[in-house]
Amino acid sequence: VVGPDRFLGSGHPDGREKLPPFLGLIESRDAGRTWKPISLLGKRDFHVLEATGRRVYGFGSDFDTKQAGLLVSDDGGRGWDERTPPEALVSLAVDPEDPDRVVASGEQGLYLSSDAGRGWRPLDGGPALLAWPAGGPLFAVAFDGSVARSGDVGRSWRQVGQIGGEPA
Repeated sequence: VVGPDRFLGSGHPDGREKLPPFLGLIESRDAGRTWKPISLLGKRDFHVLEATGRRVYGFGSDFDTKQAGLLVSDDGGRGWDERTPPEALVSLAVDPEDPDRVVASGEQGLYLSSDAGRGWRPLDGGPALLAWPAGGPLFAVAFDGSVARSGDVGRSWRQVGQIGGEPA
């Protein structure tokens, strides 16, 4: 969700429409009732997708090579630059105050980039689903269901709860 009634998405079509198997980046401006392609239709399936302002980060598979990669767009997803992720990603969170700063979770751990994914450094913490609400701290939900909060861009974490199961 990138704005009132405005959603970005990716994935695979449900078969009712004549679309290629990879949807690329798609957009809805009516809260998900209808969708239109923005870019990479038939070329990319984003498994992880995050946006703030005009910046969009997408990690997913290329149709031709079947290789996963990280792409970054500065124009709302129309044009893309490729970046090298630290490992296969399961989640991303973009700093709502600084779109160049992103925290990524891979299968092995957490990473911070302060330059829009050009370079990465490891952070303490294991794999997790990440969320970074506007005006708030960074949150991580680990695969055991524990919830942690960081007020310093993921450099340190404080356990704040449990969701009672594995996140999805």
